[in-house]
Amino acid sequence: MKRVLVVGAGMVARPLVRHLLDHGYAVTQGDLAVHRAEEMIAGHANGRAVELDVSDAAALDALVREHDLAVSLAPPAFHPLVARICVERGKPMVTSSYVSPEMAALEGPARDAGVTLLNEVGADPGIDHMSAMQIIDGVRARGGRVLAFRSYCGGLPAPDCNDNPLGYKLSWTARGVLLASTNDAIYRSFGRPVHTPNARLFRDMHMVHVPGVGDFEAYPNRDSLAYADIYGLQDASTLVRGTLRYPGWCDTLHACVTLGLLSQAPVDADCRTYRDLTRRALGAAPHQDPAAAAGARLGVSCEGGPVFDLDWLGMFDDDALPAAGMSPLDALASRMQERLNYAAGERDMLVLQHEFVSELPDGSREHTWSRLVAYGEPGGDSAMARTVSLPAALGARLILEGHLSRAGVLRPTTADIYAPVLADLAALGIRCEEETEILEPLDRRTGGMTR
Repeated sequence: MKRVLVVGAGMVARPLVRHLLDHGYAVTQGDLAVHRAEEMIAGHANGRAVELDVSDAAALDALVREHDLAVSLAPPAFHPLVARICVERGKPMVTSSYVSPEMAALEGPARDAGVTLLNEVGADPGIDHMSAMQIIDGVRARGGRVLAFRSYCGGLPAPDCNDNPLGYKLSWTARGVLLASTNDAIYRSFGRPVHTPNARLFRDMHMVHVPGVGDFEAYPNRDSLAYADIYGLQDASTLVRGTLRYPGWCDTLHACVTLGLLSQAPVDADCRTYRDLTRRALGAAPHQDPAAAAGARLGVSCEGGPVFDLDWLGMFDDDALPAAGMSPLDALASRMQERLNYAAGERDMLVLQHEFVSELPDGSREHTWSRLVAYGEPGGDSAMARTVSLPAALGARLILEGHLSRAGVLRPTTADIYAPVLADLAALGIRCEEETEILEPLDRRTGGMTR
């Protein structure tokens, strides 16, 4: 029986653990909060929960040595540590997270050791890579080329559970959501590179329609141009990866940026309440009402929009902060973690939509969409958990069953990985649907996409 070490027992881990156990693998799951691992193992005869501080390299090394493969679902900062130990011990590793510079630096050592480090095999990144490359490779197999590519993804409440002013609920940590909102973005639009600084990130927004689901705000996601090399789209006139949210989110997050609420600098320890901290972040006088000060800074009414949303979250309340010396970002994350949770029986939704314009050898062009809309199971696993951890579980099985042995730092962008994983996901009810239409003669200035 092959043995798998799962590092981490967070919000998305359960489907992976159960899938591997159900398919005959012995699973050891380690987490600092061991009770979370125990709940996921749920007494399975081939499962074991252990207490693990992932920063304890010696303890981690001892566990890696006992297993045939490690899956890292720990916080992203720890993936390179897990990977380095796996390389040293000659054990493959799988993670759903982005390839960081520290992970990329392990390419040479992993190749030399003959170790597979499979990264970005989750939802976004993961299913987005695999479904995109399946279409891109299909175009190239017909002698064509992709002229333009847009890709959008969002984890959201299902429409029937979208019942709070922010239009958002947490399927991963609030701090992670906010940290992702502090990045700059760069992409290519109609042949022109566009750099959007964080201060303007939520103003670089447009609407995207997803049939059967509705209209969403879309804003750019980090460095889209990196995907020119990953997908082989160096000549595409448009190359954009974006995040989807319900209408209103961008106004509220832009307000948080403007008001200093995404600052990671700790405020003075004498700030004891959310009201005090917000007032301090705004630079408001001690006697000023922070809601009125926020409205004045933004030039909007306090009766609706972003100020209302912050009030609803409790950022103007006299409730005590969880700890002294918190940063505004951590205080905002704390409020979100309290108030943006799913109630029992509610379901989340993951929406992924790719858009391609392709040119074929005969001069004809195609406009293709690939869409995935996945819903959580009320009382069961969330859509986010299933779409993040099941691809990782299937990637782990590819390695353990001898179908993937290439060494190095890998992404699931080649057919030997994406073809079997997408097929197995479809069998599990996670399937991308495609739609194609023939376009009018090419406008080379826009790559066929309308503005």
